[in-house]
Amino acid sequence: MQKNPFKYILVFIMTVGLTFSGFTNVIFSARALDVMQLFNMNQAQLSAITSVSNLPAFFFAIWLGNLIDRKGIRKVPIILFALATIVGVLRIFSPNYTILFLLTFLASSFFLPVNIIAPKLFAPYFSAGEMGAAIGVYSSGAGVGTTLAFALGPMFPTTQGALAFIAAGYALMLIFWIIFVKEPKKADDVASAAIVSTDLKAVLKSKTMWKVMLCGGLSVGSAILLNSYAVTAFIGKGMEPAAASVIATIMNFCLLIGGLVAGFIVSKVGLYNVPYIIICCGGAVLYYLAYWLPLGTITYVMIGIAAFVVAGSIGVNMARIALIPVTGEFGPENIGAAGGMNQASAGLIGFVLPTIVASIFGTNYLGVWTFAAIILITIGILGGVLTPELGPNGKLAQSKKQASTASVN
Repeated sequence: MQKNPFKYILVFIMTVGLTFSGFTNVIFSARALDVMQLFNMNQAQLSAITSVSNLPAFFFAIWLGNLIDRKGIRKVPIILFALATIVGVLRIFSPNYTILFLLTFLASSFFLPVNIIAPKLFAPYFSAGEMGAAIGVYSSGAGVGTTLAFALGPMFPTTQGALAFIAAGYALMLIFWIIFVKEPKKADDVASAAIVSTDLKAVLKSKTMWKVMLCGGLSVGSAILLNSYAVTAFIGKGMEPAAASVIATIMNFCLLIGGLVAGFIVSKVGLYNVPYIIICCGGAVLYYLAYWLPLGTITYVMIGIAAFVVAGSIGVNMARIALIPVTGEFGPENIGAAGGMNQASAGLIGFVLPTIVASIFGTNYLGVWTFAAIILITIGILGGVLTPELGPNGKLAQSKKQASTASVN
């Protein structure tokens, strides 16, 4: 474990990157009327371009994670961030919807390292006990980006100005990566090469990784689902549109704060499974009650508590990726491919799940809320009961520590 003060700079850099990723994901929704008029698009096209940022993860994340494992954490992201900057600049001058859609897909593809590389980047610098807090801070970037997009997005004089801001963010990440990110020291090049040659196969065979991956995808899918219906569901229940918007604002703010707190809690206790059960199952019950109970002050209170509790479902799960090597199913050199596998699941389920739910439930908002709660409970069981405890105070880590101590003695 490298004791490097730059580890906090790395967390800051990754959080900034995820902030711009989150900003990009919702900027078109935040400027919906202007975007639809400027590019002559209908509601379906707006929904498509808003969600297209999730698709590159499904197509490229596993391959990219494996590539980063083989080529290193510095060179590949530098090339991709440079390409993202070029595409980002070109997107400012998009003449029509088709070009805008294509360039948005490409920009999201080239900027993909910010979504998958964090566990691998942090692993050499943060202990297993610190990883939850590090990933918790990093994961908050998505919420910050979403919040800023809705708060600042409409303030840009033009949509082109907002797209220029995003392109500047891509360039900033490129500069950060060139200046600060270095390859961590490797022990034995020959041994490392042997491990890397089988990295993807080992990750794909890992039962623990498949469980973590499914938790990651379903947690992202449920989050997108609840956010997508936050306003319309409460309007459908009789709430005024302005009040329903407040509900959405409270939800996103509490998701942001809760994600940070959850990361520090799991780092403090050194365990992941019990907190994860509380996060997912407790959050499911609270979200359901928030919608099921009669409208009133309790609605705002319950939705805030529910969002605060369930916020860790994504970040806490992601933090476990860097700890899976304790199972012996694959080595720490393969964390990049594992992160890519998790993000591929998030990209696919995050894109498909809301579409399926919309076609099944339509305007049956209680059905939507119930379905989301069932997903969260399923995640809690899968990730908290059926997945081995990977935390530093868990049996696996303690057994490995004792074995290491015995071998030294």
